[in-house]
Amino acid sequence: MWFVITVMLTFNSGEIVSREYLQETFPDTWICHKHIADNKVELLLPHLQENLKSFEFFCESRYGSEV
Repeated sequence: MWFVITVMLTFNSGEIVSREYLQETFPDTWICHKHIADNKVELLLPHLQENLKSFEFFCESRYGSEV
């Protein structure tokens, strides 16, 4: 099992979008969460939009080959 980061974006219109960060995978959830804590701004910058209301990051498990 390995982990990827997903970001959930909430917009003023009420639309909720989930996107995966696939540039890196992580062997466990702790390393994944540390990467989020150390890189929040870099992870969010590509998704910033004028009407963005909120965002959340998650570490999600995956099976199969890593990215």
